[in-house]
Amino acid sequence: MWYAIVAVFIILIIMFAFMQIAFSIVIPSKKSIVKTREIEKEKDSELIAFYDELMAKTTTFKSRYNYDIAMYYFLQKENTKKFVVIAHGHTYTHFGSIKYAKMMFEEGFNVIIYDQRYHGASGGNNTTLGYFEKYDLYDIITEIYNEFGTDIFLGTYGESMGAATILLEQEIDERVKFCISDCGYNDFKKFLFERLSKYHLPKLSFYFINFFVKLIAGFSLEDVSPIKAIKESKIPIMFIHGKQDKFIEYHHSVEMYEAYNSSKKLFIADNNATHAYSYFSDKEKYVENVKTFLKEYVYDKI
Repeated sequence: MWYAIVAVFIILIIMFAFMQIAFSIVIPSKKSIVKTREIEKEKDSELIAFYDELMAKTTTFKSRYNYDIAMYYFLQKENTKKFVVIAHGHTYTHFGSIKYAKMMFEEGFNVIIYDQRYHGASGGNNTTLGYFEKYDLYDIITEIYNEFGTDIFLGTYGESMGAATILLEQEIDERVKFCISDCGYNDFKKFLFERLSKYHLPKLSFYFINFFVKLIAGFSLEDVSPIKAIKESKIPIMFIHGKQDKFIEYHHSVEMYEAYNSSKKLFIADNNATHAYSYFSDKEKYVENVKTFLKEYVYDKI
């Protein structure tokens, strides 16, 4: 009898561990707006100067899921129909998007950045790695079209989880004209398999974790697959990744690039380009490659 009790106890401990992993994915510890501002200022003080001097306005709107989404606008002085919406990564805030906002603003785009659900000044009880976030982004784009007119030309840009968000969203939104994906996972199930293997946990662990994710957040990790979302897409997409990224390894972007059947560009950053650090590792090459992508595949469509 005692060994049965021990076995049940061990199983309960294992299940509790899987539940904790699920919580760390969808209800993670997150950085505050104040902290992320400090982090980005340490990386490049010019980014915060850009933010403070050129942010035109902030606003919030109620999502279809009844929480607030915080948005931050950077608008050109001269009237332009070029817009880009930028999504940040897991546990961060809109301050992670400032580096891309500055670059795209200097390219003549109106830029809108925002806090994804559960992050920054936005509401929401959990994060879903892009699953429900894609609908938030769809509604953000609707807000922009309603405010600036149906004749605008709009693209999206995302980092890490934000990259997954924009690629998942473009599948359901014909209004998006281009995407730039920086250091995103191509399939969350595959990504989690890789993370589990680093801790010598079997792939079977995924299914227990996913069970708890469904209970906590109401979606399946198996449905977060950007590489599937771009399968039928025809818009220009640029894939960027750091070669030294040990969190989401760069083969995720390479595989999406190879699988994509329309206009595309791939830039693998070097020079100690760790996760979400490609821009800082070699700013000149990064900006040059983004500009080349825009000139080759985007500007002729405006």
